[in-house]
Amino acid sequence: MVSLPSFQAKWALALALLSVYPDPSTAKVISNGSASCRYIPGDAGWPTENQWQALNVTVGGHLIATNPISHVCHDPTYSAAECENLREAWGTPNLQVPEPAEILAPYFLNQSCDPYTARSRPCLLDNYVSYSINVTGVTDVVAGVHFAEAHNIRLVIRNTGHDFLGKSTGKGALALWTHDFNDIDILANYSSSYYQGPAMKMGAGVMGGDASLAASKQGYRMVVGLCPTVGVAGGYTQGGGHSLLTGSYGLAADNVLEWEVITADGTHLVATPTSNSDLFWALGGGGGGTYGIVISMTVRLFEEGSVGSASLIFSSTTTNGTDAFWEAVDVFQSHLTRIVDDHGIVVAYVLGNETLNLYVATAPNRTAEQVREIFAPMTAALATRGLSANAISFTTTVADTYRNHYLANLEPVFAAARSEQITSGRMVSRENMATNSSGVTAAMRTATAGGSASLLCLAFNTLKGVASVASTAIQPAWNTALVSCVLSQTWDRTMPWEHMLEQQEHLTTVVDPALKAATPGSGTYLNEANFQEPDWQATFYGTNYVRLKSIKAKYDPKDLLYGLTAVGSEAWEAESDGRLCRTDE
Repeated sequence: MVSLPSFQAKWALALALLSVYPDPSTAKVISNGSASCRYIPGDAGWPTENQWQALNVTVGGHLIATNPISHVCHDPTYSAAECENLREAWGTPNLQVPEPAEILAPYFLNQSCDPYTARSRPCLLDNYVSYSINVTGVTDVVAGVHFAEAHNIRLVIRNTGHDFLGKSTGKGALALWTHDFNDIDILANYSSSYYQGPAMKMGAGVMGGDASLAASKQGYRMVVGLCPTVGVAGGYTQGGGHSLLTGSYGLAADNVLEWEVITADGTHLVATPTSNSDLFWALGGGGGGTYGIVISMTVRLFEEGSVGSASLIFSSTTTNGTDAFWEAVDVFQSHLTRIVDDHGIVVAYVLGNETLNLYVATAPNRTAEQVREIFAPMTAALATRGLSANAISFTTTVADTYRNHYLANLEPVFAAARSEQITSGRMVSRENMATNSSGVTAAMRTATAGGSASLLCLAFNTLKGVASVASTAIQPAWNTALVSCVLSQTWDRTMPWEHMLEQQEHLTTVVDPALKAATPGSGTYLNEANFQEPDWQATFYGTNYVRLKSIKAKYDPKDLLYGLTAVGSEAWEAESDGRLCRTDE
């Protein structure tokens, strides 16, 4: 473990870090009330130390001055042993998720205080938030909202830091850190005009693994993400939220019953299908950190039960050649529509340039033999290409609960996965696959060429299972999607920073256009996307964007809440020094 300084020492070190920012005489001077830019450290209008201390008193001592954990890799606090331990664990959830300000996406870390840069390089806050409030109640959130508005500083919302698009950090920002909003209440007999049955009310800090465990202990299962340390009520559900159970129960947003929210003016309210229904609609798929600060969420639960599964793997070695491998990929994907549409199964597979690994197909309330029969046409088609069931290690099993199914198949993979990559994504519609399967496969081949990138794909039918609680703002492309893939390219720490920036540019200008050309009319899951997507309004939000923007204006008329590619964010831009400024003034 990396030892961290006491609170007093952390406060002193953070003030020292802030002091390295530009002198106020060289900073852009802007006045409160008419400012077109948010203040950053060094500006004349930046809050004084006394004002920060007063905020700390207001929130009961819960204000945390950012002290990056990587300071142990830089002078004057360098420690060879601690730095080596940090590097070994860097990018893993257990290291960074419990911290209030750490950045999991290396691009947005921006070498600010990087464990892999030279010891002599200064440890700067740069793109880190300057302060965080460990919010544990409504009054903490309200105090943070009012402070940010009064002092014209950037405000962000963060829980675990799982964030490919940099929405939960920013230079000079005050973060509302919701990680300790972690109460869980099982409501066996929730009753309303729109739902009667078991439900769970959870705080905004609850992570998927903890929620799923709590539900399973009471005989239920629920829709949560694949990674156990991703928060449930934040960007995951607010962005739509896919799951191994989507084929049976829809997206996470489809299952929300209530949102408890603090709006940008400090108002505390509850949004349901019948109360503040426009806000309820927007929060269910319209993107996180945009319309208000969610402090709790109530969702449907479903009866726990057995889950059948299947897995297989093949590679260019198995197929005796790369071209033959991609032909087999085409065969595999051509059978997905029947499997997910006819049987409500979710198929999770990873596709690299020479390997396809079906980690797990999730078939609730099916036996192993039933799953084998469902997959028989696919395995028979692969066998005609010399890929027998034995050659592809085709296996079916059954678990007594969804919880045990997840623990056996995916939890070990995702619990230790490193978030060290550049990212993009794309949905493939049923029509895309039916009319242009070879084009889709060719685009995937382009995307994974070189071996450092892979596609994690989920095949499902969002409309196969139970109906949504109410209308939501999910990207309409979800309803026609057969597959949603996230493209991850490993961030190579052995290469110069400039090389990875070139790889990001290649992703934006070569790979993404190829995927989009092969999938006309589709979209992208806004949480698993390229932050440089040029047409993000249509690609991430579809035809919902205009209505979402009007709801944003209603509940956040002063644009206090900002996130890159979030609704309304086109009105703002981060300048070269990280300062957030309006583009429409």
